[in-house]
Amino acid sequence: MSRLIHTLVASILVAAPVAAFAQFGLPSLPGGNKSAAGTDLAGAQDQLVRQYVDADKTILKANAEMADAVGLKDEAAMLKASGDSLGEGATKGNLSDADKATSDVSKKLTEKLGDSTIALDADAKKKFTAGLVTMASGMVKYVGMKAGFQSFAGNLKSASPMMLPKLQSGAYIVSTLPGNAKNLSTALSNSIAFAKSHDIKVPAEATDALKSAF
Repeated sequence: MSRLIHTLVASILVAAPVAAFAQFGLPSLPGGNKSAAGTDLAGAQDQLVRQYVDADKTILKANAEMADAVGLKDEAAMLKASGDSLGEGATKGNLSDADKATSDVSKKLTEKLGDSTIALDADAKKKFTAGLVTMASGMVKYVGMKAGFQSFAGNLKSASPMMLPKLQSGAYIVSTLPGNAKNLSTALSNSIAFAKSHDIKVPAEATDALKSAF
């Protein structure tokens, strides 16, 4: 690869963390601008991917539970399958597929929750409450990634261009986590509002997680 192409690739990937920092609103950590020389970026990426996969699997499960509760049975089954197939060593493509599945079903869920005529029986209400608990857990896991997210993103900016092709999964997370976290916060807020208006128990975990959202 020519030196010019190396530079272009580096500039593209570096731009994503900078934008992500602004959205994520993270405070600077000591040593955040330290050179990546000697830093085990591959190991840091593995840890970040494990955390992201764990959070994503939780969020997929939450959306599946809620989708099932409001009658979106096929969508719930699809989300469950997506979560079951997502492993710790997920590639950028695997992560993108899982995020797309969540986004697609979330849109249908939003439409369902906005239907004033929808009625849930006792069993469906229990499933919806379970979904709130699971979604709250996903939010907590996202919040728990803040420090690792910032550290990896900061070091990625000074990574050798030769390493960048091996850091695609981490770069993907850096560029998408802020938006995903914001969307999850909105989804949790809307789900809590729906529960309150339909006589569905709102667990303390859900309201507490919403308070910790960024």
